[in-house]
Amino acid sequence: MMSPLLGVLGGMGPAATADFLAKLAAHTPAQRDQDHLATIVYSDPTTPDRSDAILAGGENPLPAMFRGIAFLDEAGCDLIAIPCNTAHHWYDDLASATTVPVVHIVDAVAAQVEREAPEAKTLGLMATDGTVRAGIYDKVLAPSGRNVIDLTELGPDNPVMAGIRAVKAGALDGARDILTNAMRELVARGAEGIVYGCTDVSAVLEIPASGVSVPVWDAADALAIACVNRLRG
Repeated sequence: MMSPLLGVLGGMGPAATADFLAKLAAHTPAQRDQDHLATIVYSDPTTPDRSDAILAGGENPLPAMFRGIAFLDEAGCDLIAIPCNTAHHWYDDLASATTVPVVHIVDAVAAQVEREAPEAKTLGLMATDGTVRAGIYDKVLAPSGRNVIDLTELGPDNPVMAGIRAVKAGALDGARDILTNAMRELVARGAEGIVYGCTDVSAVLEIPASGVSVPVWDAADALAIACVNRLRG
């Protein structure tokens, strides 16, 4: 009997998709290849930039994402994961385009925070400017009395965006240094916990985080755990 089939709407970006798959394997209880989840990945790195669409009226990425959702639906997937935080600005549209359940990445993070540090009320968000502007995390976290702080007011000097761009360009060591400094700045501003709210950040920073003493949650890691729990229950 074939195991439940996970569909991954990926390519946003490619390194983030590869990192999510590695985390999925790491969190799957397995003694042999056959114990792992069957997975189909639809990876289209030509999907228009999600932040550009939100912030500057750039090309709409939704048609490209709809094609991926349709592919995964037709492939017979039992669950769909989208390892891109900013893409969740269009979550309702994407979830409505299929009868297959789609895991919400921020719900997965929120569940971890509530379980592991319910007292943490101010979270430092390391995410794209598009994710921040769209309020993707605020909408989910605010009902539990949590607020989110970020570094977007720094504009072109925002180290989180600089680090994300470095990841996309393949400059991983430089990205790691930039993003670690961004974490320290968020803690200095009062963050009681840090969320890696961009899967490109997840691809280069570890948990526990180097240089900070507050708890850290990784959205890609949370999504992987949520998928394993849903399909292995």
